[in-house]
Amino acid sequence: MKVKVSSLKHHPKNKEIYSLSSIEELMESISEVGLLQVLIIEQYNQIISGNRRFESIKRLKWEEVDVEVKEVKDREEELLLIHFNKQRIKSFKELINEYLTLDGYYRKGQGKRTDLTSVKSNIS
Repeated sequence: MKVKVSSLKHHPKNKEIYSLSSIEELMESISEVGLLQVLIIEQYNQIISGNRRFESIKRLKWEEVDVEVKEVKDREEELLLIHFNKQRIKSFKELINEYLTLDGYYRKGQGKRTDLTSVKSNIS
């Protein structure tokens, strides 16, 4: 489906994890062969996959772009941002940011004992 470029925006979490590097090279590629992958957006028109492509087409002054809309649940955005960037060559800082994001997501409840109960057993 096509949407107006002006109706889209970067997902704020993307900026926390990744930098918009090599935009000029990507702009040149898009000018030569077009957009090879559609942008993935969530229900609020924020980019989940394709933030660098989005920045490139904005600078190229595109009016419309093909997108795929993905229904995203609460707290799922960070996982999807990282998942969709698996193939990307990343800086050390971006790798650390991914780690910290995933650590915060998966660490919930870590270190809490689950083998204890409030029931007293085997006590005479």
